[in-house]
Order: sequence, then C-alpha cells, then structure tokens
Amino acid sequence: MIPALGCDGRLYDPVLPHLPAGVRPRTVFADEPHFEACVAQVLLQAPERFVLMGTSFGGRVAMELALSEPSRLLGLVIIGAGPGPVADPVAGRRRSERLRGGAFEQVIGEMAAIIAHVDGPNGPSTQHAFLDMARTQGDLLMARQSDALAERTDLWPRLHEIECPCLMLWGAHDQFSPASDGLRFSAAVPHGRFVEIAACGHFPTLEYPEEAAAALSHWLADCGLT
Repeated sequence: MIPALGCDGRLYDPVLPHLPAGVRPRTVFADEPHFEACVAQVLLQAPERFVLMGTSFGGRVAMELALSEPSRLLGLVIIGAGPGPVADPVAGRRRSERLRGGAFEQVIGEMAAIIAHVDGPNGPSTQHAFLDMARTQGDLLMARQSDALAERTDLWPRLHEIECPCLMLWGAHDQFSPASDGLRFSAAVPHGRFVEIAACGHFPTLEYPEEAAAALSHWLADCGLT
C-alpha cells in the first residue's frame, strides 16, 4: 500500500480490521522527486509478487510500477489517481516551491479544505487526519513527492498493457481526481473494475473504511487473491 502525498500508513489503518484474515497488508513508502526512483524504492520494500494498492500520489507510483515491472504484480488497486498528464506544470512546480519556501502550513491547509467530502460522516476527521500525517511527514518530503507529480506524463495510451486484475476505487466527490477518470480507467485495462463510493471525497479508506474494505475484499475474492 503506497500512501498519498504527505500521508503515511494511517491512511489505511481504518480499513485493516475489515479485510479478510488471509490478507497481509504492508505500507511501503516512496518519496523521491522522480517516479522511476519511486518505483525502485517500492520494489526494494516489496516481496517477489504482490497485490499493489496506491492512493493519489501513491496510485501514480503504482501505475508506473505496473507498466515497468508487470511480472511482479498479482493485482492493482488505484484510489483517486488519474493516469493523465499534469494539467498545469507551472502550478505543480509552484506548489513544490511553496512547500520548500515556508508556506507548508498554507499548502496543506488548502489541500485539507478539499480533501474530503465535508458533509460525509467522517469528513472533518479525515481533514484532521490528513493534516496530522502531513505534519509528521514534513515539508521536504512533501516537496519531493510534489516534484514527481509535477512531471506526470500521459499514461492513458499505455493502460491496455496492464494485464493483471485492477480495481479502481473512487469517492464520488473527489475534487483532486474526478470519479469519471476511475470509470474510464477501468474500461481501458483488460481486467478492470470500478467502484464508486457515494458522498465520499479523495480518501475513501478514511471516509468510508467499511465500504472501502468491502470493495477490496469482494474484488480480492473474485480474483482468487485471498
């Protein structure tokens, strides 16, 4: 499991008690300024073959790994991470500069404001959880991850190469990556499934952990991965 920008294993903690007994989850980290280096980091922490799940920034790392080392993957789970190129490279680089330049609290506050569906049952607690994780990870780590995000290329034309089973899990109110990207993603791979969680923002594993765990559990069982 690869967490989102500025996040750690706490992003997934609420889901873990609801997963099947045979699942052995492990959080791995990627914090390099280029995705190739992030993929290498993950591979050093992973077993020979594994199911890979990533959220947002972590989802992009997971896609890059699936395309570069397909033989290592038994399955792929993408949460709130679109395969398209960076929409505004200048804005992406500016975020990195702000993180390094003393505006860390302002940047994470802006992100927290739209990270969750605030009208949902766990919206405010998800915002607070993100801020806690980001402050733990710190400005320099987030800036390196932001550097990588600012260089995103267009992976849409290559998605057909991902032959392992894939689950795309999205919040219906994701303001960072629209749920329509997840639906399109699931149709672009040979063995894709799309699950949308209503009244949910960017972090389904925090906002609706039981629903997220149910989607994961059903998919793992249907793919014979439990």
